Amino acid sequence: MEENKNFDLDTIMDELSSRLEDMIEDALIDQIDDAVTCAVQDALPEALGESFSHFEFVLSNGTIVRPRQHMKLFSPDKSKLVICYGGLRVDGSTLMVQTRISSWESIAYYQSREEAIEALAKVKNAMDSNLTICEL
Repeated sequence: MEENKNFDLDTIMDELSSRLEDMIEDALIDQIDDAVTCAVQDALPEALGESFSHFEFVLSNGTIVRPRQHMKLFSPDKSKLVICYGGLRVDGSTLMVQTRISSWESIAYYQSREEAIEALAKVKNAMDSNLTICEL
């Protein structure tokens, strides 16, 4: 009977160990992804010349895309700080920020789409002024 208890404990420990390894691997992958993204975005403007760092284009959904943008954005209530790595967009009345190449995060919710667009314009003006932080 004691052998079954030991076996069950071993099985549980193996499962916990496996889950912990998976969690650590996921966290490391995220950190590596962030580090590679930053390295690539930092290297691109240097590799392609200074003029490329001022390049910008707007997608059909209104997303503003800029290479090598590291603007820090504070939410209106100052509870959230995100780093914008290139894109901004308005979804309904929500201002969205590109926090990684494939990741978007909401920074603020507004009463109307127009207010969200005004906030986007404020951030764009701060970027144009080469500010490193913008408080919404």
